[in-house]
Amino acid sequence: MLVNALIVDDEQYCIEALKACLESFPMIKVIKEIHSAEQALVFLEEGTVQLVFLDIEMEGMDGLQLAHLIEEKYPNMMIIFTTGYPGFALEGYEVHPVDFLTKPVNISRLEKALKKVREIVSVNGSEKKQKVGLNLAGGIRMISVKDILYIEKKGRVITVVCKNDEKFTSKDSMKNLESIFSSFHFYRSHQSFIVPIQQIKSIKPDNFSRSYTIVLNDDKTLIPLSRNNYHELKDLLKEDANGVTIS
Repeated sequence: MLVNALIVDDEQYCIEALKACLESFPMIKVIKEIHSAEQALVFLEEGTVQLVFLDIEMEGMDGLQLAHLIEEKYPNMMIIFTTGYPGFALEGYEVHPVDFLTKPVNISRLEKALKKVREIVSVNGSEKKQKVGLNLAGGIRMISVKDILYIEKKGRVITVVCKNDEKFTSKDSMKNLESIFSSFHFYRSHQSFIVPIQQIKSIKPDNFSRSYTIVLNDDKTLIPLSRNNYHELKDLLKEDANGVTIS
C-alpha cells in the first residue's frame, strides 16, 4: 500500500518536521511540498495525490477554504489538518477530514491518523472494480488489473504486458499510469517500469549490490529496480506481500 501525499504549509520548518515524522511510515510517499493554497490547487489538477496534509492558517486562501474546494472537486481525497491552533478543529470537521493534528505533530497521534488512512484506502480498494479503462492505440480498452504483469516504456512507446502474452500500447504517460495504478498496489520500480507488488516473487542484487532485479511470479522477464527505490519497495513488500524473497 502506497499513498501519495501532498504537504501544504507556508512555514518550511513545519514541513521539514512533518516529513521527518513521516519517514517512520513507508506507506506515505510525499510527492510534493507547497507553500500556498493557490499553488496547491494547481498541483492537484495533475491527479497524483491521495492525501493532503493541510495547514490551516496561511496567507491568502487559508487551509479551510482550500479544504472546501478539495471536497467539492475531489470528494475522495483524504485531508489531515495540521495546525498550531486547536480552536479551528470544530470548523475544520465540516469538510470531513481524516484527522486533525496539532503542531508540533506528535508521532503517536500521527500513527493513529495514518491508521485511519490505511483503513480508508483498504475499504476503497476492495470496493473498486478490478478493471481499468486505459487509453490505448485504437481507443479505450477495459483491462483486468490482476492480469497485468508489468508496464514498460521503451523509447516513446509504453506497453502494458499482460498474462497469456497479451500486450497493449498505451497512449498515457508513465506518470499518469503510475497515478492510475498506485491505488491497486502497483509500484514504479524504475524510470521505465511499473509493476504490481503482488506479482513480485523476489528481489535480487548483483554481485556488488550496485543494482537490483525484480523477478515476477508469472513471467521470466527480469525487471530492473532502481537502487534508490530498493529500501522503499522492501518496506512495502513487508507490509503487502507474503513469501517474497529479498536477497
